[in-house]
Amino acid sequence: MRARRGSWGGPALAAVVVALVATGCSSGASSSTTTTRAPSTSTAVAGTSSAAPGVTATQITIGAIESKTGPLAGYFNGLGPGMNAYFQMIDAQGGINGRKLVLAYDLDDGGQPSQYTQQVHTLIDQDHVFAVGAASVWFTPNYFVATKTPTYGYNVSSNWQGAPNLFAAGGSTQIYSTGVPTLAYFIKKTNSKSIAIISYGQSIAASYDACNTYQKLLKQAGYNVSFVDVGAQLGGSYSSDVQRMQQAGADMVFSCMQASDNITLSRDIQQYGLKTKQLWVNGYDQTLLDQYQGVMQGVYLDNTGTLPFEAADTAKFGNTYSGMQQYIAAMKKYEPAFTYNGVALQGWQSAALIAAGVRAAGADLTQANVIAQTNKITDFNGAGVSAPVNWTVVHTGATLPNCSAFVQVQGDSFVPVFGQGKQIFVCLGASVKNPVPVTPPPGTPGA
Repeated sequence: MRARRGSWGGPALAAVVVALVATGCSSGASSSTTTTRAPSTSTAVAGTSSAAPGVTATQITIGAIESKTGPLAGYFNGLGPGMNAYFQMIDAQGGINGRKLVLAYDLDDGGQPSQYTQQVHTLIDQDHVFAVGAASVWFTPNYFVATKTPTYGYNVSSNWQGAPNLFAAGGSTQIYSTGVPTLAYFIKKTNSKSIAIISYGQSIAASYDACNTYQKLLKQAGYNVSFVDVGAQLGGSYSSDVQRMQQAGADMVFSCMQASDNITLSRDIQQYGLKTKQLWVNGYDQTLLDQYQGVMQGVYLDNTGTLPFEAADTAKFGNTYSGMQQYIAAMKKYEPAFTYNGVALQGWQSAALIAAGVRAAGADLTQANVIAQTNKITDFNGAGVSAPVNWTVVHTGATLPNCSAFVQVQGDSFVPVFGQGKQIFVCLGASVKNPVPVTPPPGTPGA
């Protein structure tokens, strides 16, 4: 499972969310937006013959809520398009058991908590959807849990943990300790001797918790963590940090900060002539690379649990990663503007999990049974784009091995590195002192 979030969210994105809460930032949007993603052949409302909301003889109606506008829209927009592309692909093949899966509502909360609450009630109480996809700055699960609505989406906080009806892409927990062997592996693989770790402070909990956990466990395992700043400023200057890294002899830097701050950090590293490897968990974004190619050269990124888009390259990997090829083909057909959007990939995985639960529920198509059947799935891989997730465990815990796909910036491209043969994923067990890749678990793409 994903022990910590990868390149499109995770510690840094959650950090920005917390920062917005602390500073009272809000969007200028004044009204909510409803988008109809796909044509509907029937209307799923209360009073239909089905015992489940949103279900008719021919259709299952799904809704989504996203922060499509507002200060963090670029970090969240894309879930709905990813879900829609998957449903369109499935529906073109006849749907599931004679029913189409339709993303009929894709609502915008404007990045505002009051709009988020309103839109949640709209989807459940007014639109009577069967299930909801969520990628919101203000995600809180209360009403989803109270109504036992199957809920899927983008995990950047601990709010997804616990309830059996909350299904975040990659797993519903934020557990950082199981990712430490992955960092230890990177340290050994790059022959790094002196490690620097940087994150935001405790007021931005997810960033702090991740890097603070890493530095403590690495030190306990005997690694030379020569510099730690777990109190860096959001949107700040990092020149003083870089100078102290240089004084400490650091030859590798691990950052739990957001992508824009990683760019600033990397620029300062270049300015002071520090020769060090950099590993980021945020910044796997071709648009970012196109803009900051010179600053990002040689940088490594850790896509925890998710294949990079480059896996679809048939010249390098043949048809080994047909799931990623299918994703890119469907996105180019149905939602081309979001093809290489990381949140859209989260939406695709979410839609695939909805479909898997519906398929497993069979004729007993109720929300309760879809939840129950989904929680029996032990090797869900997002239709071939992610490391397998064991839903019998990952509402509250983690499973090992933890699989990551490393990429490195080389020229104008992200290039998968460290994999064996055509296997992009590197899977690690629990050992921090001796992190040796293990056989990928059943269901791992490319295994």
